[in-house]
Amino acid sequence: MAAVVSTTLMLAGCTAESNPPDSAGSDDCGTLIPFDASNFVDPTLDTNPYHPLKPGLQWVRGGTTEVGGRVVPHEIITTMTDVIRVIDGVPTIAMLDEETDSGEISQVSTDYLALDREGNVWILGGYTEEFEGGEYINTEDAWLGNADGKQVGILAPAEVTLETSSWCIGAVADEKASVGAPIEVGAHVCVAFGCYDDVRVVQEGEVGAPDNENKSYAPGVGVIKNVPLDASIHQDRFELLNFVELTPAGLTEASNTVLELEAHARDDAATDVFGTAPTSTRASP
Repeated sequence: MAAVVSTTLMLAGCTAESNPPDSAGSDDCGTLIPFDASNFVDPTLDTNPYHPLKPGLQWVRGGTTEVGGRVVPHEIITTMTDVIRVIDGVPTIAMLDEETDSGEISQVSTDYLALDREGNVWILGGYTEEFEGGEYINTEDAWLGNADGKQVGILAPAEVTLETSSWCIGAVADEKASVGAPIEVGAHVCVAFGCYDDVRVVQEGEVGAPDNENKSYAPGVGVIKNVPLDASIHQDRFELLNFVELTPAGLTEASNTVLELEAHARDDAATDVFGTAPTSTRASP
């Protein structure tokens, strides 16, 4: 590991004027940390307080979105499952999002998150199904790892200061990369569920149009607020309404939902991505 430069130091010490020598691709995708499978650890170790990965944690966030030009109620239930998928030699943990618009299911998705030795949380894959009238209509997104022109990146750095350069969240072939950049650190932010100190406000969006949304991350909790900006298509606005730890039965239900989504992807909806990929397993079946 002596040859692996600390990603935390690279992110915290990198400024717009002086990028580290191994931040290849930084002009297109922010500070790009070289992907090294040997630098990752068990994601259930949960060492990044700004993006908890502990299986069984569940967040309920609510607000509004735009559908067909109309502002409608919007809710997202996010659950950290115990489903583990190995992607490009790295163990990832599946985070389940279940979204409703006006009380009707609109989207169900899985993000596969990894944890490196410095505590940075990476996103290494994703799968999204869209619904209408309670019925599945199509798969919006399906990808795993660096294949087919993808570029994996860091979703939530372990350390962020106002001097931290924008970082690469990820890139897809023929599409603009996504980046994150600090807007405020050490903030005091209140939402419906409570008030938090040491909040990190991060602007996330595409290269060239980074002003998609400002997300507020609270230590020990994660995302507590989202404010849409000029480049936001759906103008999603939400805040934390509830934060709980599920019972073993609740965790099993959420994890089984992920496994069912994967089965649909593997057998029908995204066979080109999931068909030949190794199957996932539960960390604590």
